[in-house]
Amino acid sequence: MATVGTAKILIPAGVTKNSVIYIKALLEHPMDTGFFHDAQGAIIPAYFVQSVVVHYGDDEVARFEWTSGISRDPSVTFALKATREAPLTITWSDNKGGVYTQTANIAFASGTS
Repeated sequence: MATVGTAKILIPAGVTKNSVIYIKALLEHPMDTGFFHDAQGAIIPAYFVQSVVVHYGDDEVARFEWTSGISRDPSVTFALKATREAPLTITWSDNKGGVYTQTANIAFASGTS
């Protein structure tokens, strides 16, 4: 079985206050559709990330609702206006109850606050 739950958030270097930055987040997950069979012919049950929620500080700033049609080891990229230094937390939830959370800090480049 594939590794599950390793999450990563990529934040660009040199963030300045009020700049629009692009965040990329990745998660290791098999994302099985439920339409395939194993070597013995048994159906591989659906196992996929169904929601991704992004918090910037205490505010929810994005939410993605997915189906089994997303590829293995999914990623998401989105724009964010860096209005303050605060943690960025991304929570991925799958259809089998797995919850995978990763946090990275939005910090301004030296001398730009």
